[in-house]
Amino acid sequence: MRKIFRLFTTIYFLIISSLYLAVYGAFVLFWGFILKIFKDEETSRKYVLNEVRKFGIRAFSWLFSKVVVDGQENIPDEGPFIVVSNHQSLMDIPLILGYVARGGFIAKKELSWVPGVSWFVRYMGGVFIERGNIKQTASVIKTVLRNLRNGINYIVFPEGTRTEDGSVRDFKRGSLALALKTGVKILPVGIWGTMFLVPKKSLLFNPGKVYLKILPPVDPRDFKNEEELIKYVRNEIIAAVEELREKDKLNR
Repeated sequence: MRKIFRLFTTIYFLIISSLYLAVYGAFVLFWGFILKIFKDEETSRKYVLNEVRKFGIRAFSWLFSKVVVDGQENIPDEGPFIVVSNHQSLMDIPLILGYVARGGFIAKKELSWVPGVSWFVRYMGGVFIERGNIKQTASVIKTVLRNLRNGINYIVFPEGTRTEDGSVRDFKRGSLALALKTGVKILPVGIWGTMFLVPKKSLLFNPGKVYLKILPPVDPRDFKNEEELIKYVRNEIIAAVEELREKDKLNR
């Protein structure tokens, strides 16, 4: 019976999320364009980003899953800032967009061909990177730096890949270099539970409870180099993840 429910949930989620992104997403961007023409760019952007926030929240209701959030008072009132989070599954992205902040992120070039997804990645200032292409990567970094200086938030997963057991892996060297170069504050975030919702080696989704802890912002100018910054931010996220893991155990 449990497997049938998971199959139903998976099919339901894939259908409704695809339609939402491709059909309703096109309408949102179109209406945002109309607002930009007849009102102003700020009104247009607020409307679109609010719809992105709603999508992030709805994604978990479509999975019949509950999100428990702690620390929302730590989210800065104004940007730009860089959200730095551990990475457990594909659901980390809608989780952050819905409950933390809207912002751009660096995505694989393959996603640039996906209708709906690619539109919103570009709209929010996100960029697509072709791994192994040094020249293109350098151009992408310049774009991100420019966007940060223009007030666009960014979302970074410094581990570089999803974890299977929930542990926080080593951060990639250079993953927090953007913060050091711009002086933009880092908003550390700990996530627990998304790996159970979308298991890495399973085709079926698994409804459940997700925990999110938003930590106080970190000023990169307080650190001598990236190594010190990485060590501090990673340790903060590890502590948050462990706290969320224990909370999950108590509630099971």
